[in-house]
Amino acid sequence: MRKAILIFVGLVFAFVIIRAFIIIVLLLTSPEGEIHRKGLIVGHKGDWEQAITHFDEVIGLNPHHDKAYRTRAFAKTQLGDYQGAIQDSKIAIAKYPFYGESYAVLGVAEIQSGQQKNGCDNLQTALDLGFEKAKEYIKEYCN
Repeated sequence: MRKAILIFVGLVFAFVIIRAFIIIVLLLTSPEGEIHRKGLIVGHKGDWEQAITHFDEVIGLNPHHDKAYRTRAFAKTQLGDYQGAIQDSKIAIAKYPFYGESYAVLGVAEIQSGQQKNGCDNLQTALDLGFEKAKEYIKEYCN
């Protein structure tokens, strides 16, 4: 009986690992994954408008791509479009509520648009969810 349980647990573990691998491969090789990567690259070079164009394209292909909303929100903060960043961050949070970075982007955008308390609350939520960089933002904006 014990051997059967170990075999079953091993099979379940193998299934989970294989499924995770397939999901990762699909995300990295999907058209929206490639376009998103291009947006990240041009964003890192400082071309936020072009990055937003790429993220818009990703969202057009896959409206459930939470990372595209989050990264587009960040790009919008870089351009001073805080209301757009707030809107995109809220969409990303609705799609994936346990990812702290989305709350951090939302918090910074809210603070920049004059919503200090909401912004600091969202930065704290980001930190509570494990996004450690939120500590720096809290120190900078909330103390």
